[in-house]
Amino acid sequence: MSDAIAQAEEPTTGQSGEAEHAEEGGSRLEVALAILISAFFLLGPLIYFQYRYELFISETGDIREGAAGATLALAVIFRTVSRTVLRTIIRTSARAGMKASMKGALQAGMRVLFASMFKGTFGAEKEKVDPSKLRMANIKSLAFASVLLYASWVIVVGLGQPFTDLKTAEQAEAAMEAEAEERRRVIEKRRGPAIAAFHAQEEVDRLEGEVRGVMKDLKMERSAEGQRDLETKLIILAHDEDDAKDKLSLALEKSNGTVLDPEELKKEPPPTPADAVFARFFARAPFPGATEWGSMVIWLGGLIVVLPLWFIYFVQSGLAKSLGVVLRHETGVDGGVIQLYFAGAFSFMPLTSDVIVEGSDATKGKVALAGLIGPALVAMALWFAWKATGNQMVLFAADAFLIYPMVQTFPLDPLDGVRVWRWNKLIWFAVFLFIMSGFLLAGSEGLKNVI
Repeated sequence: MSDAIAQAEEPTTGQSGEAEHAEEGGSRLEVALAILISAFFLLGPLIYFQYRYELFISETGDIREGAAGATLALAVIFRTVSRTVLRTIIRTSARAGMKASMKGALQAGMRVLFASMFKGTFGAEKEKVDPSKLRMANIKSLAFASVLLYASWVIVVGLGQPFTDLKTAEQAEAAMEAEAEERRRVIEKRRGPAIAAFHAQEEVDRLEGEVRGVMKDLKMERSAEGQRDLETKLIILAHDEDDAKDKLSLALEKSNGTVLDPEELKKEPPPTPADAVFARFFARAPFPGATEWGSMVIWLGGLIVVLPLWFIYFVQSGLAKSLGVVLRHETGVDGGVIQLYFAGAFSFMPLTSDVIVEGSDATKGKVALAGLIGPALVAMALWFAWKATGNQMVLFAADAFLIYPMVQTFPLDPLDGVRVWRWNKLIWFAVFLFIMSGFLLAGSEGLKNVI
């Protein structure tokens, strides 16, 4: 009976392509939920922090972001994440549109020609193949993807120069001091009427105190000549006090009744919980400043950022083998074109290849989960190693392993995140929270700028 049910549920050969296509494309509910998640959790912070930032500079002056301290820096990081999400959505949508167009061209009469030219690239054929041939095809796909990613890195870093405006810790400290002084100057100029009112109030208080002192001396004075001198002094002080009060009234009118002690501008705001988080986790770019064409950041760095691609493949293929399912690594021409296109826009995000697993949603979800958790754990381990050693190359490697799961965790087809989402939404949410928290806190300035 169970066999009959299984056979009834299994699509026929003619229907398998349509079922696969429907699954890969995602239902309307999945698309709607993905849009809501992106809007609420990611576009929301973008709008909110942009509003808070504009409010901040409206009160304190139009200055650079670094002068706002850790709280604003974290806000800028959240804003970076939101923009990264938009780029991810655009790139996956572009790939889907290009793939649909190319598929239409194939169906229009060029199927044989393109299938022979790009056999094993688009992954339309699902027949069983020899394991050694499949493994060789996957290695070729990985090699092709590696070349694309390496070329993208060279273009983004060599031509885009994403690290040029970033600073070392010493440079950043000096810049923060200069910015703090500039902030005080700007606020002092903007709050000039309130500061003038403060000085006018000080003068009134000084004269009132002097008048009280002279009156006290007058009561104690016994000689007539001394009393006349003190009375004359009181008359002069009274005129000065009246003038000072008139000036105070005018100053208060200009400042709308606000009085500001300029010494308050020299005081730093009290630390917040965000300051503690920022100080503990924040990492500056491993190699800030302009990147020369002969620098190893370009040529050796390109090799390092490709390593996670191979690590993820061997982790996923090992798990797929243990589960008894076939895993195909496919680097399509469409993905390569999109990869190089965005590299030309100086944005490095590894969205070149697709990992196709033949099996149930649970099987696909487990393999995809391994591709997300594996590099994320390596990235966290490398980050802690950097904290212990201070080696900038270790931090660079941590960024390289973190960028892959950060991009792949979104529930958008054909990313790994959508496989986990379709399998278990609670697990997806936990993984998404873990990876994005790691990106927000442990990702360096260099990682956020290169994206």
